[in-house]
Amino acid sequence: MTDKKKRDEALKLFCEKFDALVPRVEDFDDDELTRILNSSGLDPASVLAKAHQRLQGLAGKHYLSQGKEVPTLLRSALEQLKPPSTGELIAQEISSAKNAVRALFDKVREHASTIATAPTGHIALQPAFRNKKELTNEDKKQLDDLQRELNNQTSSSKGDSK
Repeated sequence: MTDKKKRDEALKLFCEKFDALVPRVEDFDDDELTRILNSSGLDPASVLAKAHQRLQGLAGKHYLSQGKEVPTLLRSALEQLKPPSTGELIAQEISSAKNAVRALFDKVREHASTIATAPTGHIALQPAFRNKKELTNEDKKQLDDLQRELNNQTSSSKGDSK
């Protein structure tokens, strides 16, 4: 065998073993790739910008400067990796802010049942005594008032049913 064939076979064997050990990038979704890059200390946006810059240099050096047409796959990669314009970044930020506000309002609506209307018609939060070791005098007073109110409601409903 020639040296070139040996090298090609060794490279092929290495690639096969490498592919068996390391999952393909296509097997990851965007969120997982972002998490991996962040945990590695890399900013995903800067990785994309650097890749675009290198591919753009490659296209310019090997194709455009020589008057050749840029291959379709390289052109497609450049379009996909193109950094967003300032307008696009602003639109993304606005969309993200709107989504955050919507999520906040949804949470408020979801937890609206925990808000009670006080007898005066004002909105007040429900008191929670569950995690307290000792009740303060004000807590005891609130509980006593609530107990009296419940007793009045039950006695008036018993009187209504008679």
